[in-house]
Amino acid sequence: MRRMIGLCTGLLMFCFAPFLHAEEKAGVAVTIDVRHVRSDLWRVDYRFARPVTALKFGVVGEYRQQAWKILTPGLGLRSDAESNIIESGKRHTFTQASVEIKTYTPFAPKDYSSFNKFSDGGTAIYLGHLQGDVAQGKNMVPMLASFRFAGMKKENVIAPPPNRLAADGSRGYAYFGPAQAVPAGAIKIVMDPRTPQWLRDTVLDTGAKVSAYYEKAYQRQLKDELLIMVSVDNVESPGFSMKGGAVMGQGQVAYRVEGKLLLTDHPKLREYATLNVAHEMAHVWQMAVTRGGMSGNEGPWIHEGGAEAMALDALLQTGVWSEASIGAYRAKQTEKCAKLGGAVDTYDGIYACGLVRFDKLGVGIVPLWRSMMQATEANGDAYSQQMIDTIVSVK
Repeated sequence: MRRMIGLCTGLLMFCFAPFLHAEEKAGVAVTIDVRHVRSDLWRVDYRFARPVTALKFGVVGEYRQQAWKILTPGLGLRSDAESNIIESGKRHTFTQASVEIKTYTPFAPKDYSSFNKFSDGGTAIYLGHLQGDVAQGKNMVPMLASFRFAGMKKENVIAPPPNRLAADGSRGYAYFGPAQAVPAGAIKIVMDPRTPQWLRDTVLDTGAKVSAYYEKAYQRQLKDELLIMVSVDNVESPGFSMKGGAVMGQGQVAYRVEGKLLLTDHPKLREYATLNVAHEMAHVWQMAVTRGGMSGNEGPWIHEGGAEAMALDALLQTGVWSEASIGAYRAKQTEKCAKLGGAVDTYDGIYACGLVRFDKLGVGIVPLWRSMMQATEANGDAYSQQMIDTIVSVK
């Protein structure tokens, strides 16, 4: 999802992740070879362990219609309101499919960017958009994907680890380019060389302080090494935008920053950037569990409102934000929620009213979410209103 915040002459935008289903499912094993062919051209080869009749992907704007070219003879791409489908026009089965993909940078609403370009020629490609389901006759099952990567000459490849919450589940961003992941405390960073110093300092300082606080407060270390990627693109556009977010079950936070105001070190820009980092890292800790966690079937206000409350607590306790800044932000969100009648069925409501709901529980966010983590691991249930009510009733 994407949050838009007016900022003087510009616009600050946040994009938060869609949530993964943690349950494991039967499926068809597939090897997916991702090759960087030229600067803005990629080849993806699918090889299935068993014959399939179609590949089905969720719609990501016009990404596949505009950027994908089916190379395998006899296969074509068709689309409906909910799916992009690769299939044989004669309904034949197949075990291989090859696609040529052009780098595609537009954002689809409420989704990840398919590609993030770096000013040094590097590119991060979102692997989740290469995954989907496969049809075997009338049965539709997930791809159980195993990825292999090949960069261009002298190109470094940083691949995300397997999704630990869903066997062969959705994967995060794979980076192709000249950069190496640089350690920064307990995290690693791939930072675009064009990142201005104020943003570089903000991401590094906030990331280090907040990650240390979350680890201590929620009494658990991350299951995955945390990698933060920051790319810079289109600094000629008006305003300032910081899009991206946590990649669930992957230990990644990926950002793409744009706009003329990026070159301006302004306190408001720093403030919103710190909130963005703390919020997204809260999602990472929400998913620092061995099973359960987030589910798309539950109200997103729990995830987003919870991350807001966790972030504000972390920013206050680490001294990154003052009590006055925390109070002003809470007052703004409370006012926004009041205008929405307290509802969490809109985009703004998920964040503003989600935060207000957590604030009204009368239980500190740290003991509450620590108990939620324990509960979700104990029985595998997703975070839910019922779980929150049960915990609050015995506090």
